[in-house]
Amino acid sequence: MGLRFDPMGGGQFNQMIKKIVEAESQPIKQLETRKGREEAKMKLFQEFKGKFANFDNTLQGFTNFQKFRELKVDLGDGDKQAGISIDKTKAQPGTYQVEVMQLAGRSSMASNSFASADEPVLGVGYITLKNANGEEEEIFVGGKDSSLNGVASLINSRKDSNVQAAVMKDATDPEKPWRLIVNSKKEGLENEVFFPEFYFLDGDEDFEIAHSQESMNGVLKINGIEVETDSNKIADFLPGVTLELKQAKEGQTFNINISEDNPKIAAKVKELATQINGILDFINKQNSVDDKTDTRASFAGDTSLQTIEYRLRNLFHEGFPIWDKGNDGDTPSRFINLTEIGLEFDKKGSIQFNEEKFTKAIERDYTGVAEAITGEFGFGMQMREVMANYTRPGNGLLATRERGLRQRIEKIDRDIETKQRLIDRRQEQLVNQFSRLQGVLSNMQQQQQYLSATMGGGGGNPIAQLMNGIG
Repeated sequence: MGLRFDPMGGGQFNQMIKKIVEAESQPIKQLETRKGREEAKMKLFQEFKGKFANFDNTLQGFTNFQKFRELKVDLGDGDKQAGISIDKTKAQPGTYQVEVMQLAGRSSMASNSFASADEPVLGVGYITLKNANGEEEEIFVGGKDSSLNGVASLINSRKDSNVQAAVMKDATDPEKPWRLIVNSKKEGLENEVFFPEFYFLDGDEDFEIAHSQESMNGVLKINGIEVETDSNKIADFLPGVTLELKQAKEGQTFNINISEDNPKIAAKVKELATQINGILDFINKQNSVDDKTDTRASFAGDTSLQTIEYRLRNLFHEGFPIWDKGNDGDTPSRFINLTEIGLEFDKKGSIQFNEEKFTKAIERDYTGVAEAITGEFGFGMQMREVMANYTRPGNGLLATRERGLRQRIEKIDRDIETKQRLIDRRQEQLVNQFSRLQGVLSNMQQQQQYLSATMGGGGGNPIAQLMNGIG
């Protein structure tokens, strides 16, 4: 059917323009399809990259003996008398007998009792105190500050002071329960302080120091040997061991037992196996294809993934060298295979961790197993070298592949944008052309109507025939 003038606004022209634009938009649709495949591939890649997210942190625990080992502490009945923390890279297994005879104490003083903690009843005066450098400083007291809480706030406002103040409630005298307490910030004889001196005039009540206590060192016995400590928190009580005294019980001993924590070590090895399985499982899924799989949107047959799988599996079949005590030569005394310590592949190609086998191996030969895993040529170091080629920032395989995928997606976006601009320009040209054509046809129709009215509207009118024949 021929193209005819549409008095309602050129609907036929619009349909024609739409068809032309749709035809010329096919390359954009093809680009969008390609972009969809690249984005699906990027999503898969991000999933794969996530398998490596904590892998380097996990491997850190397998690169030297101190990081690999795990220690546990048992205080027995002594947990109320002391607390303990250890640095596993420095501490050594052993058992120590401890008796806490006396806690280290702080210098302290308490004022006489007052009926209110907030009433300004002390009058006007000043406080003389010494800072951490031993220099004296005077603090003026007056107005609303001449209460117990006011004085405590003035003392505590001096950050370089070696004392701190608080207002405490003492139920000994219900009518006057409030006291000002001033303590040195640290315990021990080395931290003995001179307490502030208080001078007040014209107060409603007198201020006095009712009680005081001098600093003292803590006293404890270690394996029967008496020692003093200037703090209740003793850093390097033993190499890598910090002891915090909580309660003194003279005559009552308890044991500190530091030992290898084999279950925790086994858990670390199991976690490493789980993370490696995550990588292998992803690669296996990418290589599991059928006739419905769109390999263009996956990593099926990807040689770089196949290389990762090959190197990981090959590493698990190696023997790791052990230099026994006294062997200073270049040739190792023996080799330990991972299957000997409970790490082996199952029929599906996944790593299985036999915790019982590992625990027995580490209990039987802790030094040998630890060297096979953490030594200079051990499993941990070799695994780290393998992974560094993939996880290294900038030029590692993961970074390079991700950059390549992003660049392809960005290029497709630029191509789509360029083609869309051309199509928009083409559409504008078509609209202008068809608008001019519609104007011409409109004029011709008007002329036809005029001639028909003038000449009687015969069927042989050439303009009418022209209008009916356009197409």
